Amino acid sequence: MVVRSRIESRSSWLAILGSIVAVLFIGGFAAYLLTEWPTIATDPAFFQHTGWYVLEGGVPYLDVWDVNPPVPFGITAALAALSGGNMLVLHGLSVTLTVLVAGASVLLVGWVAYLVTGENAAAVAAGLTMLVVPELFLLSPEGVRAQIYALFFGTLALALALRDRPFLAGAAAALSAGSWQSGMVFAPLVVGMAYQRAGGKNALRAIAGGGVVTGIVVLVFAAAGALVPMVVQTVVAPLTAGSSYTLAERVYTILLVFGYGSVLLPVALYGWAHAAVRDFRGLWWVPAGGLLLALQVLFVDLDGSTDAFLWLAFVAIGVAVAVERVIARRSGPTDRRSDDATRTNRHQWTAVAAVVAVVGLLVLSGVVWHQDSPYPQSTLQTMQQDAEAEGEPLPISPADGDVPSMQTIYWEQLQPGTCHYRLSWNEVRWVAMTDDRLDRQRCDGWPSRTDRG
Repeated sequence: MVVRSRIESRSSWLAILGSIVAVLFIGGFAAYLLTEWPTIATDPAFFQHTGWYVLEGGVPYLDVWDVNPPVPFGITAALAALSGGNMLVLHGLSVTLTVLVAGASVLLVGWVAYLVTGENAAAVAAGLTMLVVPELFLLSPEGVRAQIYALFFGTLALALALRDRPFLAGAAAALSAGSWQSGMVFAPLVVGMAYQRAGGKNALRAIAGGGVVTGIVVLVFAAAGALVPMVVQTVVAPLTAGSSYTLAERVYTILLVFGYGSVLLPVALYGWAHAAVRDFRGLWWVPAGGLLLALQVLFVDLDGSTDAFLWLAFVAIGVAVAVERVIARRSGPTDRRSDDATRTNRHQWTAVAAVVAVVGLLVLSGVVWHQDSPYPQSTLQTMQQDAEAEGEPLPISPADGDVPSMQTIYWEQLQPGTCHYRLSWNEVRWVAMTDDRLDRQRCDGWPSRTDRG
């Protein structure tokens, strides 16, 4: 009887959060199928076309210029093989997998929060915090996006590290970095967690797990003659050809991404501070990850809501720590006065209900923020535009590439004769900085210059 009660207690957060996640993600998926299918956005079209292109002999970074690491291309290549070359089936498989991965990421964040706090309410709070940015469940039905896979592998790495699976944690962290550059934050975190929990031997196991994944990727691209182009495009280009910005512009962008959910940011900051001050030995990685990814959204890359997903995970864990502290303060005296398990249970369920009510309201308000453009949003957008950095106009634009849209390239299964056909602004800035050509057939070799002169 005692064992059954413990199992029920440990799984109650999953039942609550899982039900909410299922409703929102299935609802977002159904809405897409009913109103937009088979419309495909530019980024998913690019990733999924590249996966198909790989099966046709195309080589990422040689035949396709892109700043993203290679894991999403490997995923879409596997899906393309399953689709039998049918682009509609490929899109269906990509949409389904991405929805599942995004939903699983929310549950993984809840699991990490439960492993850290041992509180059902804290786990539910963490998962619901992930949902205050509605693009996580509204954009995932559109297809493969690199940030969603980086989020999944990164949170999986944290959970595995907390479950003392260092080799697998290191491998998952490497897959996160291989999905999107900011995922590299998870690698030192899981190595440090492994060392802190079990010493140097486990830290070496975590490093080995990451090394195996990284080594396989390096060997594959070295064999294809694309190792140097991969380093140039995924490391050098993002660092030198990133968009200009002001700090104020990035702050307004963060507020636009979080909407009404921005009220949770100071709660997360309190959770990080508590972890740093009261339990630094056990939870140092919570404020460390939060601050490192805060630097990412403030100073490196925040072009839209998807770029904030990794930081959002640490915001959610910070909220969970804060909720656990509130519960401990309120239930502590009662627990000392009474051994009544029923009363303790009542306190726990009251806390869960309060979390669902408060954070759940923010989740619903996030949908309103996303769909209806309320007055505060338009004001923030104006302030963001006023804060934009001014720079020299580029000598070229994406329109100068004279290539079809990514949607046309995808549905018609084109194999472009130029490696510059995605033509993001990042790519165009790189071409302008390096005196490269938009009509280059292959993007091989190191650039002769990378300045703005």
